[in-house]
Amino acid sequence: MSNHRKIWTAGLALALGLLAGTAAAKDLGPFKVTLRFVPQESVGSSTPTLAAGISEHPIKLSIADGRTVTDPVVIGESSDDDDRVWPAHAVNDVIAWSNEVLTKTASDWGIRLAPDAPLTLDGHLLRFNLVEKNQAVGSTYNADVRVSFKLANDRGQTLWEGTGAGDATRYGKARSEENASEVLSDAIKEAYAAVFADSALQNAWLGKTGPVASVAPASEGQGISPDDLLAELVKLKKQGFTADLLVDYVRKKNLSGPLTADDMVEWKNAGIPQEVIKAALDRAGS
Repeated sequence: MSNHRKIWTAGLALALGLLAGTAAAKDLGPFKVTLRFVPQESVGSSTPTLAAGISEHPIKLSIADGRTVTDPVVIGESSDDDDRVWPAHAVNDVIAWSNEVLTKTASDWGIRLAPDAPLTLDGHLLRFNLVEKNQAVGSTYNADVRVSFKLANDRGQTLWEGTGAGDATRYGKARSEENASEVLSDAIKEAYAAVFADSALQNAWLGKTGPVASVAPASEGQGISPDDLLAELVKLKKQGFTADLLVDYVRKKNLSGPLTADDMVEWKNAGIPQEVIKAALDRAGS
């Protein structure tokens, strides 16, 4: 073999090796995040204004999982240099972490917590979503958290029900667990603060209002909410019903309101097929 041919062959092998190495390096896989509570006070602290006397009324606090996702480990998505999307996975338990944050923030705000308190504030984590979007240098991080809570007395009577939402955005390093925890911490703290800042909750907490009447389910004419329909579809999907049957099921429903962009993302993350989402879009407001 001539020297020129040897050089060409060696060059080709090197180029192929570099290409293979680059492809392997870009095969990033899931973005794994160990959740830590690291709120960024520099971008604004979420602290609710509490009515006088709240600290004199101890309470029991907890939050459970209310997300409509097929895999509770998946908390969002991450993109790479080629705009491929990878799932974001929580390494530790999302609900255990959410409870730790709840008790810490409540204590920091001066709320007395007691396991035998006559009042109970039970919550559900409805949405816990992280999006890391790759940029030319680094990444942007966005977190979106939504929670619901119910205040009840020791007789089991509901005194208040409500929701809270929070979001956060920041620029940081690519695939940074620290940056991911920062925006999720800010978002969940803001969601909790929105709940505790509710004046109706505080009045019920202080005993200024009595038990609330139970709300009857919406009639068929009023329609079903997108959140309630999603919960039903996830339940049916887990039982093995096909997409065709889910589409037929949706077509027999009336939605109380249109699906928002956030709803569509939530449905997609819950594993609902696109043809089912399209059927729901057609039913909105019908």
